[in-house]
Amino acid sequence: MTEQFDEGVKEILMTILSLGATAYETNYILDLLDDRPEPIEQKITAVKQADKFISSPKFDKVADKVIDKLEDKPQEPKAKVYAYGSPQYIVDRLIKGGLTKIAAIGIVANLKAESNLDPSIKQLGGGPGRGLAQWEKGGRYDTDRINLLSFANSKGTKWQNLDTQIDFILHEMDKHPEYKKVKEEINKADNIEEATLIFLKKYEKAGTPHTEKRLQYGRELEKSI
Repeated sequence: MTEQFDEGVKEILMTILSLGATAYETNYILDLLDDRPEPIEQKITAVKQADKFISSPKFDKVADKVIDKLEDKPQEPKAKVYAYGSPQYIVDRLIKGGLTKIAAIGIVANLKAESNLDPSIKQLGGGPGRGLAQWEKGGRYDTDRINLLSFANSKGTKWQNLDTQIDFILHEMDKHPEYKKVKEEINKADNIEEATLIFLKKYEKAGTPHTEKRLQYGRELEKSI
């Protein structure tokens, strides 16, 4: 084979080429392909390539039927891919970590107000806040039993790493008794405003809350997702 194929196509192709003539049945090959994780386009390409290598009138007919069946299948919707570091990216990662969409948007609205979603930011004026949620030095950033620095070290990353900080929020909500309750409550929120206020009052506990700014961020983010 001189042509260069995608790895997924190669694997399917080699599987088909390894079949004996008795396996040249439409339903058998369709069942075989159904068990494969590759997208339909790759499966069709592999069947077409197999038809070039297999000199069999029977396989020619089977290949045509298989391709027709595959082309008639509804296309699987492609998963959305959000830009790294975008509000949508953080929301998506929080949802995958066990939060509802409403809860995740409410959280990101707060993080936007706290840090403008900059994981490396330090509190202006030399204050103790660090990172997305402005975890404080002398507390949740470095000295509490569950703290960001120790969590980052356990993951082999720097504390400034965005994914590490998102995962730390989820970690606090899974392991810290106080924030486990926050997770339970925010996942029951019926709307973005409620979720935003829960996270503000019970997780962030901001001294100067700028509540309306957080609520506005939440409304804007809800429209963009």
